[in-house]
Amino acid sequence: MNNALPLSARLVLLLALFLAVPACQTKPVWKPQHRPDYKQRLTRGCIFYMDGAGGGTDKSNYAAGVVAGMLDAGYNGAGELVTWETGKGLIADQDASVEYKRAKASQAAASILKYKSSYPDAQVGILGFSAGTAEAVFALEALPDSVQVDHVVLLGASISRDYDMTQALKHVKRLYIITSTHDRMLKILMPLSGTADRKFHDPGAGIKGFVLPTGASPATRRLYAEKIVAIPYSQEFRKDEDKGHHFDNVKEDFIRDQVAPLFMGRPTPSP
Repeated sequence: MNNALPLSARLVLLLALFLAVPACQTKPVWKPQHRPDYKQRLTRGCIFYMDGAGGGTDKSNYAAGVVAGMLDAGYNGAGELVTWETGKGLIADQDASVEYKRAKASQAAASILKYKSSYPDAQVGILGFSAGTAEAVFALEALPDSVQVDHVVLLGASISRDYDMTQALKHVKRLYIITSTHDRMLKILMPLSGTADRKFHDPGAGIKGFVLPTGASPATRRLYAEKIVAIPYSQEFRKDEDKGHHFDNVKEDFIRDQVAPLFMGRPTPSP
């Protein structure tokens, strides 16, 4: 049964939350443009960034800190901003059907395939933020059976915590999910507005990570154990002015110190 709040009630709640987290209103918008060495960077790797609801375009995105942080960390590959959003605003993006989101994710998968065919030896990463984490997972599922990407990092994941990750995990070598129990956007809004994959009364995987789906097979349990690394919020993050809030995930310093190294070969934590 769909227990979503009426649109007007969700809008009031969303605005209240945004006022409670003023940093999200002042984030600079990144103007998508290729760097002078873009073609050379493409030969070394590419990260496909799935932005959150209300972002993903040259007029509205949360990518400024992501781009700056990756460059600060010395990442020498390229990056692509993947547009999946409806263009009708944050709530419309979050509410968009799973069918719509899967169709957009299939387009992203096609772009990944095109890149891999052009640069077969280059590393491929996917970075998903907020509702963009569902797009990241759906894009993995849309890849052909024989295709894998190297690393996936999920930030502020608003995909449901019990989403069956079996098919997605077959297409990635290692998937990191950075979690925080301090994320008010997920704890308060998601159970009411619905997750990006349209489940209600679920705060999303970004709070404590994924849980095994009911009746998980031994093969699924093995994939979760071998490929998912959950990185919970810690006091170490505070040096990057990260208090575990939703939009702290895309701050420049946090991306530089905590996210970029996951794409660049830092020894991984134990799953």
